[in-house]
Amino acid sequence: MPEYVGRFSGTNAEAKEINPDSSSAASAHHSTSTRWSVLSERIQGLLLEATAVGVGMEEYCMDMSGLEGAAMRAVREKMMKTDWKKEWEAGRTMFAYGEEMSTDPLEAQMIKAMTTMKQPRRILEIGMFTGYGAAAMLEGCPSARVVSLEIDPFLKGWVEECLAAADASGGSDTAARLNIVTGPALDTLQDLPPSEKFDLVFVDANKSEYRRYIEILLELDLLADRAQIIADNTLYCGIPYTDPLLDSQPARRAFGDAIRDFNQWVKDHPSLQQVILPMRDGVSIIMHTPSL
Repeated sequence: MPEYVGRFSGTNAEAKEINPDSSSAASAHHSTSTRWSVLSERIQGLLLEATAVGVGMEEYCMDMSGLEGAAMRAVREKMMKTDWKKEWEAGRTMFAYGEEMSTDPLEAQMIKAMTTMKQPRRILEIGMFTGYGAAAMLEGCPSARVVSLEIDPFLKGWVEECLAAADASGGSDTAARLNIVTGPALDTLQDLPPSEKFDLVFVDANKSEYRRYIEILLELDLLADRAQIIADNTLYCGIPYTDPLLDSQPARRAFGDAIRDFNQWVKDHPSLQQVILPMRDGVSIIMHTPSL
């Protein structure tokens, strides 16, 4: 018997022709969930299809993408080898970290591609963690200089050591073009020199502070005309667009609410334009367009 994949062939697979204004519209069946299949079998088939499309699509995209360079790879490999639980228990880190907190590999390659197209002179990163995103942007534009704001001093040394070793073996200069500033981002943003504006900004820090980060950049006039802002996690756990009754992570609700407010604020801002992409946990591409 062939494996069931959620569809029947023949007349039983054809959707009924009904008047869309009719009260019977809700009972219409579709080719992926026919009325003649056993309920449990139908659900199982649909789940198999959803898994094949959802998981398979991301795996295929990763297999077909090849923008991870030497610095990015060095950061990722060191991150996977680091015993973050041990570092936390030893009191060396400010928070209990895990590799899932890093920029996603596919997303990082997209950011590298965007940096390659943008060719920015100065880049600001708000929230660095292990520097995978920073490495992507440094690789994307060999002449760019990156300022990364990171609250944890442990990560500053971790990243600098990793990139210096990668540069020594590969003959690049990523470490020399990265300036890591430690401290809470709301404070360190205020201390940035106004002499040069940023062409590209990557935001991936405290979700409840996203709006204030951009407000400070605007207030201090730190964004170049048509600067690009990439904000991560703007679909935060689905909270911004789902009913609270479906919330499986109530402890994260406040962050999700803050992200929803941030998304709306950006959409309504006269000097900002955005598109939100459904990649992983959501990625927003925001353009600074004060002249429009």
